[in-house]
Amino acid sequence: MRIMIMGASGAGATTLGDYFVKNNDRFFHLDSDDYFWKKTEPPFQEARIDDERNSLFENDFYSHENVVITGSIFHWHTNYKFLFDLVVLLYIPQELRMQRLSEREISRYGDKILFDEKLNAKYKAFLAWAAEYDLEENISSRSLRQQKQWLTEVQCATLFLEGDLTITERFDILQNHIL
Repeated sequence: MRIMIMGASGAGATTLGDYFVKNNDRFFHLDSDDYFWKKTEPPFQEARIDDERNSLFENDFYSHENVVITGSIFHWHTNYKFLFDLVVLLYIPQELRMQRLSEREISRYGDKILFDEKLNAKYKAFLAWAAEYDLEENISSRSLRQQKQWLTEVQCATLFLEGDLTITERFDILQNHIL
């Protein structure tokens, strides 16, 4: 079984994917950030070229029978909409999501993110990008409108989980759906 869990940055897709795999040892977890970004220190500074990213992803994807992909890959390749048995879209209110993102970034980079000019500029740009997800007119690579549209195009079952559900509530819904 191949499951994709997506949503806005900060919606909890990676957290749910990690939790799901820890409670289903027959599944393997792939996160889109591991393919989109080159390994740098600090992290998330340099994106891979599309062909390299897709090749790495596809190699790992086809190496596992049961896999959970987290993050946003729906725009990487048009054929990806045919890869999955289930696609889950997570949505939480923007205010809560933005609070979580801010806390996550400060936890990830420390107070340096607030005082280092270069890191602070990237932090502010990231938050501004993430805030655009909910805007109807957003045409960037990740928006609620685009992800909802993709749900209508995939050739598999879909779930739309809305609201500030706990990780166990999300897990139970997902688990019950695949049984």
